[in-house]
Amino acid sequence: MIRRSLPLLALGLGLAACSTPPPPPPGDPRLIITPAVQSLSFSAPVVNAGPDGRLRVNVNVVNPHGGDFPLRIQTDWLDETGRPLPTLQSRPVFRSLARQTVTTIEADAPSPRARDFRMTFDIGN
Repeated sequence: MIRRSLPLLALGLGLAACSTPPPPPPGDPRLIITPAVQSLSFSAPVVNAGPDGRLRVNVNVVNPHGGDFPLRIQTDWLDETGRPLPTLQSRPVFRSLARQTVTTIEADAPSPRARDFRMTFDIGN
C-alpha cells in the first residue's frame, strides 16, 4: 500500500511545484485589483504632473495568458480632501490586452484640481 502511494505522492508534489501561483496584487492602495484580474501583473503607478499642473498616471499591465484579455479600467480623480471630482473622464474604459504582452494604461486628470486618483481594474464585459 505504501509503495503504491509514494509514486502518486511524488507525482502530485511535482505537479504542484510546476504550477505558478498568480502574482500578488500591487502594494499601492490607489490601485484596486478585483479577483477577476489577479492573474495579470501590475506595475506600480508612475504619476507625473504636466506643465499645467494636471496629473498623468501610467500603469503597465502584463497579460501572461495565451489569449487576449478583456479589461475594464475606471479612474476616479480626487481633490485635495480625497473627494471624487465629478467628471465624465471617470467613466469606465474598456481595453483588450493582447496575449503575452505588456500594455501601458494611461489616464490624464481632468483639471489641476485633481491631487490624487484611484484606479480600479476589473474584467471587461
